Amino acid sequence: MNTPRTRPPDLDPADCSNGTFVADPAAHPGLVADCRALVNIRNHWTRRPRRWRFRHWTRRTVPTNSGPLTWGIGDTTRITDWPGIGINHQRVTTLDLHNNQLTGTIPPQLSQLTHLKWLGLSNNQLTGPIPPELSQLTDLEILILDVNQLTGPIPPELSQLTNLTNLSLRFNQLTGPIPPELSQLTHLKWLGLDVNQLTGPIPPELSQLTRLTNLELDGNQLTGPIPPDLSQLTRLTNLGLSFNQLTGPIPPDLSQLTRLTKLHLSGNQLTGPIPPTLSHLTPLEHLVLGGNQLTGPIPPELGLL
Repeated sequence: MNTPRTRPPDLDPADCSNGTFVADPAAHPGLVADCRALVNIRNHWTRRPRRWRFRHWTRRTVPTNSGPLTWGIGDTTRITDWPGIGINHQRVTTLDLHNNQLTGTIPPQLSQLTHLKWLGLSNNQLTGPIPPELSQLTDLEILILDVNQLTGPIPPELSQLTNLTNLSLRFNQLTGPIPPELSQLTHLKWLGLDVNQLTGPIPPELSQLTRLTNLELDGNQLTGPIPPDLSQLTRLTNLGLSFNQLTGPIPPDLSQLTRLTKLHLSGNQLTGPIPPTLSHLTPLEHLVLGGNQLTGPIPPELGLL
């Protein structure tokens, strides 16, 4: 006999201010506000249609990877015990809910967590667009939305997150161009946009991200030439442009990226010779140029690598 499936009950935001979820709420109004936002976020996800596996939603029957579905239940009554939540100075600064089987859209209510520094929602089943409201999280340093089913364009408003060091939107179904406004994220060290459906040219403005160590744009539908301006990203260790529709020559200026350990340009429509100046990239461990239309001899200088 099959057990009836139910979903976990909604949480009541009032429990944030009556001492149930937050201890001594009168002394911690900021944490109370963050608690209310988290309750609304949790209720948003648990209201999504899904196949609930348990008739009675208790601490003993909740799957270990259910993240927000356990908030406020059993041993996780206090917000300080909620899985995936990090609190510093009585404000929520971390929300890491990767690999939680979350479905539905990313709730705009996340923008109410105004002290958030880390937002990680990777390896779920999230759909729909990236909410432009996330641009209100101006303290955010790390935004990781990898491996979901997100669609639509990359919001140019994300350029307002000027404290970001890591922006990773990999393995989704994002479309449209790479916003040149992302060049305003001057603290960025990691930009991962690979394996989406992005189109248009690589914005030369990305050369303004002079702190970048990783630029991953592989597996999209990007067109046009490789901007020689990328040679200004002298801290890069990983440049991935494979499996796009890039044309034109390999810019000899890329030889200025003397910290590169990986240069992946395969699966494009690049033409012309292999620049012998690539031999200047002495730390290089992976040089992948296959699947292009390159001509001429293999430069013997590459033997120096």
